[in-house]
Amino acid sequence: MSGFIPPYPTRHPKSLGPLDIIKHLRHNLLSIWPEKAFSRQFITIKIISRQIFIANCPDAVRHVLVTKQANYEKKLPLLRKTLAPLLGDGLFLSDGGTWHKHSQLEKPLFGPEQIAQFSEVMAKTTRQWAERWASLPPQSTLPVLEEMQSLSATILCRILFGERFSDQQISQLTKAIATYQSAIEDIDLTAFFGLPSWIPSFGGNKPAKAVKTLHDLIGAAISASSPEDPTLVGHFLRLADGNLDHQQIRNETITFFLAGYESAANTLAWAWYLIAQAPDIRQRLHQELDTALDAGTVALQDLPKLPYTRAIVEETMRLYPPFPMLIREVSADDTIRGRPIPAGSVMLIVPWLLHRHTAYWDNPDHFMPERFLEDAPTKHDPFTYLPFSLGARECIAKYLGTVETTLCLALLARQFHLQTTPGQIANPICRLMLRPDNDMPMELVKR
Repeated sequence: MSGFIPPYPTRHPKSLGPLDIIKHLRHNLLSIWPEKAFSRQFITIKIISRQIFIANCPDAVRHVLVTKQANYEKKLPLLRKTLAPLLGDGLFLSDGGTWHKHSQLEKPLFGPEQIAQFSEVMAKTTRQWAERWASLPPQSTLPVLEEMQSLSATILCRILFGERFSDQQISQLTKAIATYQSAIEDIDLTAFFGLPSWIPSFGGNKPAKAVKTLHDLIGAAISASSPEDPTLVGHFLRLADGNLDHQQIRNETITFFLAGYESAANTLAWAWYLIAQAPDIRQRLHQELDTALDAGTVALQDLPKLPYTRAIVEETMRLYPPFPMLIREVSADDTIRGRPIPAGSVMLIVPWLLHRHTAYWDNPDHFMPERFLEDAPTKHDPFTYLPFSLGARECIAKYLGTVETTLCLALLARQFHLQTTPGQIANPICRLMLRPDNDMPMELVKR
């Protein structure tokens, strides 16, 4: 077992009061939790007049995400208001009949045949990254988060549009995404909990310019695409006849990019940081890659031979889930564990708590990839591990995301390792998505 405990925000000895929660939410929603939240099974919080419930055990999570899923699928009104100008009726925001129709249409686009095709794009792009890294001077320092963001964005744009989408367009796209995310994160997160409107928020109209840039870029790329293209947008266009119009394809394209871009980049960046802090894990990773990959290349068919590499990815997402909090509005009165759940209240499922829960994980704060191996002595309950959510609203691109992160890590770790400086710390922060608080500068070491 690795003795490495990665950084996490200080846990409070007792629950915070409403005003302190609001204060912490402005900066980092990971910092609001008391120590006891990591052992509780169901939590009730009242802030001002708003009732908030936290499903923090497998049976309650199953109830919310599966048994009574339709009662808990609504996004909060402000979340809809904030994201709808960009995403429209894309899968993330839609519910009811629209969501069901779109999800049934799109699920086949992420089947085995398509994943195999997209994995070739992932491998080719990552090999180009490896070639560039190999050309750098010895002891070069890389901003690892920025590198992984650029890699992830390039892979996703090539999956969506092929190589006609230029590096300049990719740069424009990621800058607009960053501007948009920064703007919507300025909207005080207290509002996402449905708290009173008199609590100030700061979003204004700043996202509008970024939305126009994104719509123009994506819209033009879709117009230049053909149903015959072997790309994800090509697949979308083949669904267009009576099913999806141009605007809906644009919405689904942006939803796919927004959900996949930063989550893959952050997972890869965290994985490099964790591996650098745990020499025993790095050695086992390199041993697996050197043994399983005789030719030195990695493709989709090689991934079953890399269980430890995949376990590192899964353990990274356990410690640093890309979406650490799922927030829903309760549609109708319900009861969970004997507690009345009134309509209009807020229901949370918090992977940040579930993934580190003392009742469901041994040494929950340790970096231990072996817990995800087939021969692990203890198997986790599936409703305690949900980096991609679960149930009907589970991310339809879950397998694609896991293939991407595993393949990229394997291809790059086959030739390099990344080394931190003594005492270097990357702290997790979160407003809407979890990310490190710096660019993770690390020294590139060629193997």
